[in-house]
Amino acid sequence: MEFPRVVAFGAHAFDVEVTAGGLLAKLGRQGSHITIVHMTLGESGHRAPGQTSTYASQKREEAKRSAALLGAGVRVLEYPDARLPNDDDAKLAGCDLIREMRPDLVLTHWEGSWHKDHRNAHELVMDGLFFAGLPSLERERPACGVRAVLYPENWEDPAGFVPRHYEDITDVYQQWLEAIDVYAISRGGFAGFPYRDYYTSLVRVRGCEIGVRYAQAFMTAEPARLQLINNFIGR
Repeated sequence: MEFPRVVAFGAHAFDVEVTAGGLLAKLGRQGSHITIVHMTLGESGHRAPGQTSTYASQKREEAKRSAALLGAGVRVLEYPDARLPNDDDAKLAGCDLIREMRPDLVLTHWEGSWHKDHRNAHELVMDGLFFAGLPSLERERPACGVRAVLYPENWEDPAGFVPRHYEDITDVYQQWLEAIDVYAISRGGFAGFPYRDYYTSLVRVRGCEIGVRYAQAFMTAEPARLQLINNFIGR
């Protein structure tokens, strides 16, 4: 299935690239127009006190460079890290963004996370899609639906995650590595978790499961939920 417009939402800069960057690189090579939306910069992730502002600026630049390597555009929503809101105002802002970009494919966090920003990101996107599909909801732009929603595999979102879709990323593996290594957090730096080791091992494991070298795995949105959203606009 071709997806002319793809939008990937991450709670923090680096979430999307490390979990789904291989798929995005592959879709970009196939001609998809891709936008990565960072809801926050993840500026509170620096372990040293007093570094939040400096780290936010660093991650903003890393996000631009990483997206460029994946062939994607980038948007930052400017919410504060660790305090991503989960209310109707934020969901309506998400609705407006979805109606503006009119994606065919959306990616966002799986709901079963111990990380509050990830849980909130999931709900913001899914309820934003609901609002975006309501013709009776008058906003600046008209209602729109979406063809598919994927949830990338994230070490912080493990509860109930069972792979439903695998994507062979062997041909774009080096491109994905270059994109994630733009971030200091991938290269080791100050992070308390070995992100690069974990995710490079994970794509190898998922590749073994489907008989390829490297793969990324995804959950899929329930068809009934997407159908209900799209039924509102007669799609």
